[in-house]
Parts: sequence; C-alpha cells; structure tokens
Amino acid sequence: MGSTPKPIAITLDIETLNVISGRLSERADEIRQVTLVDLVQDIRIAARACELLARIRFALGEIAQKTTDHDTRLELRGLLDDVSVAEPGVGQS
Repeated sequence: MGSTPKPIAITLDIETLNVISGRLSERADEIRQVTLVDLVQDIRIAARACELLARIRFALGEIAQKTTDHDTRLELRGLLDDVSVAEPGVGQS
C-alpha cells in the first residue's frame, strides 16, 4: 500500500501567486511534458488560492455591507465586481 503524501506547506504571497499563475497559463497555452509531481503541486496551490480568494471575497462583501463610509463601500463593491467576471474565453474550450 502507498503512503499518504505529507501536506505541502503553501505560501500564498503575491510572488507565489504570480509564479503559479504564469506556470498554469503556460501549461494551458501550450502542450509540453509536465511531471505529475509538478502538476499535483500546481493543482494544490491553485486549489488553496481559490479557497483563500473565496473567503476573502466573502469577507469583503460582509465589510462592504457593514461599512457606513459611502466611498469605501463603492470601492469594495467595485473590487468585488472586477473579480466576479472572468476574462472572455478563460476556462472555455
């Protein structure tokens, strides 16, 4: 029987997010050999990023509802609107 892989400590700082974004975009845009270990690591990082971004979006939505500052509310709503729409064609075949 195979052993369960140890969890990977994932840091989601701006540099890491930019690096993984670039790698995933390259892999989506061109056919090339990718090791399964590299792919597993990239998928785990992407999954963690999605989870974190969902929590951040939820928290920002809650803050936008609670804030009494009109300008802050508009800025938060604008940010949430911006990240709610994918670029045309992204994720579509």
